[in-house]
Amino acid sequence: MNQIPEGVYATIASSHDTASARDRWSYLWLLIGAELLLFSNGRWIIPPATWLAPVFLIRFARTQPARKGLGLLLVTNVLASLFFWRGIIPGGLYLPVSCGIAAIFWLPYLADRLLVNRLPGFVATLVFPLLQVSMEYINTVANPLGSWGSLAYTQHTFLPFLQLLSITGMWGLSFLIAWLAPVVNLAWEQDFALPRVRTGVLTYGGILALVLVYGSGRMAFFPPRSETLQVASLTQAVDHFRYVHMKMEDVRATRDHLQELGERLLQQSHQQAQAGADVIIWQEGAAILLQEDEASFIEKARALAHEEKVYLLLGLFTLPEAFPELKADNQAVWITPDGEVKWRYLKGRPVPGGGVVAGDGVIPHDQTVFGTLASVICFDMDHPVYIRQAGRSATDVMLVPANDWHDIVPFHTYMAMFRGIEYGFSIVRVTGNGLSAAFDYQGRTLATADFVTTKQAMASHMPTRGV
Repeated sequence: MNQIPEGVYATIASSHDTASARDRWSYLWLLIGAELLLFSNGRWIIPPATWLAPVFLIRFARTQPARKGLGLLLVTNVLASLFFWRGIIPGGLYLPVSCGIAAIFWLPYLADRLLVNRLPGFVATLVFPLLQVSMEYINTVANPLGSWGSLAYTQHTFLPFLQLLSITGMWGLSFLIAWLAPVVNLAWEQDFALPRVRTGVLTYGGILALVLVYGSGRMAFFPPRSETLQVASLTQAVDHFRYVHMKMEDVRATRDHLQELGERLLQQSHQQAQAGADVIIWQEGAAILLQEDEASFIEKARALAHEEKVYLLLGLFTLPEAFPELKADNQAVWITPDGEVKWRYLKGRPVPGGGVVAGDGVIPHDQTVFGTLASVICFDMDHPVYIRQAGRSATDVMLVPANDWHDIVPFHTYMAMFRGIEYGFSIVRVTGNGLSAAFDYQGRTLATADFVTTKQAMASHMPTRGV
C-alpha cells in the first residue's frame, strides 16, 4: 500500500490549525462512513451509500490530525475494497488489485485534506470530485480490468440520472456523486447556516436538478420511435472457462458431447428463425469446437442462415491442435441471410489470464435493412474508450455474446447498458451463466432472461435506429 511521504504529512499537519475544529463525534462519523462504504460499490450495492459514505469519511479526515486520520481512512478503504470485490476480481488478481484500487481511490481524500484550507470556500469543494474522476479515467484506460470500480455504475437503476451519459459519459455521473460530500462538509463546517452556505448549496443543487430535468425530459419526450427487429438470444449449459485449463487429450475425450451441443444450437436457431426472428445471437463460447471441426460447423450455420433468410451471430470457442500451448479463439462469427460470413471477430479485450487470443481491436459493423449492427464480446463492453468506435460508426444495435460467473451477476449486464446510453445504440446481451437482457439506447429494459431459471431463448424487439 502507498506510504505518505513525511514532507506531505508535515505540510498537512501545518494546516491543521486552520482546519475545521475537532469534532467529538469524529469516530462515529468514521464508523458510519465505513459501514456505508461496504455497500457503496462492488458486489452488494445500496445506491444511496455511494453518495453518503464520502460525506462522513471526509468529515472524519478533516477533524483528525493528518497522520492518524488519513492512515485510518486508507485502512478503511482497503478493508472495504477486500469486502466488496471478493469473487468479482478473479483468482490471484484479487488481493493486489483490491488493495491497489483502494489506494488509488484514497488519493482524493488525501488531496481534499491537503488543499481544503488552501483554496477559497466553494472552490475547495472541487478538489475531491476532480481527482476522483481523474483517477477513474486513468484506471479505466490503464487497468486491464477496464472501468470496474466507477462510481457511475452504482446508479444503474436511476435512469433519469443516467441520461447524462449521453453528454459526459461516466465521468459526469461520477463527478456529481463525488461532489456531494465536500459540498455537505462545507455546509457542515458553517453549522449549516443558510446565509453562509446558500451559494454553494444552490449551485450544486441547481446543477443536479438540471441533470435530472434533462434526463426525465429526454426519456419522456424523445423515446425510441423507429421500427423494430426481432432478436432471439440462445444460451446453453456449457462453460468454456473450464476448458482453458484442460489438456488437449481431455478435450478430445469430450468431442462427441461438444458436437452434440453444437448441433442442438443449430436446431434451436432453426426453430427461432421459423418463429420469426430476424437476428439470432448465441452466448459467448456457446459452441466449443476443435479447430479441425470449425470449418464444417460454420458451413452448416451458413446453410441455415441462407435457407431461413436470417442473420446469425455465432459465439464460438475454438481450440487449436497445440492447445494449451497455443491460445484459443474466442470469437463472434456474423453470417448474413445470403450465407456470407461477414466477419469473424476475436474478443478485443480478453479477461487477464483467460487463455484466449486478443483480436485486432477493430469493432466490426454491418449496414443492414435493420440499421447498423455491430458486435463485441462480453468483457469488451467494460472498456468505454474501446467501445467509442461503435459510436463513431453510428451503430444502431450492439449484439453482445457474453458469459459470466455467479459473483458478477446481474451487475455485469447492467454495466453493459451504460455503453448504449453513452454512444446511442440499443443492446442485446445474451449471457451464459448470468442475466441476458435487451436495453434501448436510453437504458430501458426491453427483455430479460435469467440463466438459472430461464434457459430457453430470450426474444426481444429492438429499435432499428439509434441516436
